[in-house]
Amino acid sequence: MKIHVQHSLEAVTSSAIEEVLLKIGEDLDGAEVELAFLFVTHHHEDHFPTISGEIQNRLGCQQLIGCTTGTIIAGSSEYEQEPGIVLWVMTQTDFEIQSFQLTFERDGDHIECLGVPEPREESPKEHCAIFLFCEPYSSSPYMALPQLEKAFGSSPVFGGVADGGIGPGESCLFLNGEQINHGAVGIVCRTDHRIRPIVSQGCRPIGHTFVVTKSEKNIIYEVGGRPTMQQFREMFKELSPEDQELVRQGPHLGVVTDEYKEKFERGDFLVSNVLGSDPETGAIAVSQPIRSGRTVQFHVRDAQTAREDLQMMIDHDLEDHPQPVAGALLFTCNGRGKKLFDSPHHDARTLRERYGPIPVAGIFAQGEIGPIGPHSYLHGFTASIAIFED
Repeated sequence: MKIHVQHSLEAVTSSAIEEVLLKIGEDLDGAEVELAFLFVTHHHEDHFPTISGEIQNRLGCQQLIGCTTGTIIAGSSEYEQEPGIVLWVMTQTDFEIQSFQLTFERDGDHIECLGVPEPREESPKEHCAIFLFCEPYSSSPYMALPQLEKAFGSSPVFGGVADGGIGPGESCLFLNGEQINHGAVGIVCRTDHRIRPIVSQGCRPIGHTFVVTKSEKNIIYEVGGRPTMQQFREMFKELSPEDQELVRQGPHLGVVTDEYKEKFERGDFLVSNVLGSDPETGAIAVSQPIRSGRTVQFHVRDAQTAREDLQMMIDHDLEDHPQPVAGALLFTCNGRGKKLFDSPHHDARTLRERYGPIPVAGIFAQGEIGPIGPHSYLHGFTASIAIFED
């Protein structure tokens, strides 16, 4: 398996396309491209309808998928708010690829996800992974991910929500030469090469765990049999001054993903943003539904925590998997980068420092998709990485 990445920062679309295709052509040396990921910034929006079709036709690749973004990632660099096109291609693979498009229909309070592919007949391939890209205003990853899990089991799902636009219809998706302005697009990859996940939410737990004893959708009224805010205030008093300051900047709530573990540590939680609280009831609202009976713990996030968390997740992956790595795709939050860290290129640079000069491409997203344990979720402020074993 061979992976190649090339990019261009040319603002003129035709020049950017020529630069990317020329460099990729030199890398390929006549090899056939079986799969390509294309990410394009909004500086090229006048050419969104044709750019993916032109690149796919001239590249001669079998499958192409991607989306628009405000920032492309290529190699060790994150080109924040610069004009950019990045192309990630794969040759000499054993992949079986099944592409699909999802649409979403609302019926009252219910949203139906249509277009989830039927699993093909039993494949001899050992591993399966899914890549999913969503238009921000006309899709519901919360509905799509359980449907994909129902069809394909615990296969990891990677990707994100297209970024860079400021309103409906401005961000778009690409699938096999077509520009798609609504819903979601994806591919199912079956392979003998494992595509393994690294998902760094950039948070660490504080205080102690609670059991949710009363909740409704994303509103948590009670934990441990008492109003949530009452428990929170008592926990806050016991924190260090440094952690109290981080809580003032914005607390988060993590829900345990595997209740059968004896001890819960960083990385065992799906972290949600705390959206607000009700002083009368003592309830809090979070960004994801949480059922009664689930174990939760408050979290904090800052640059140092996010830095340590990503390094820790990568180190664990390297310890557990000594196999050579052919390349990676990186989907990181548009709230990370220079907005969070004191220097640019943090996530991409950390990835390449740990794995060496592997081919890396990706995007800043406004919602990142990646697995925690056996389930895949939509995250925020997260770096979701797909590692392709050689």
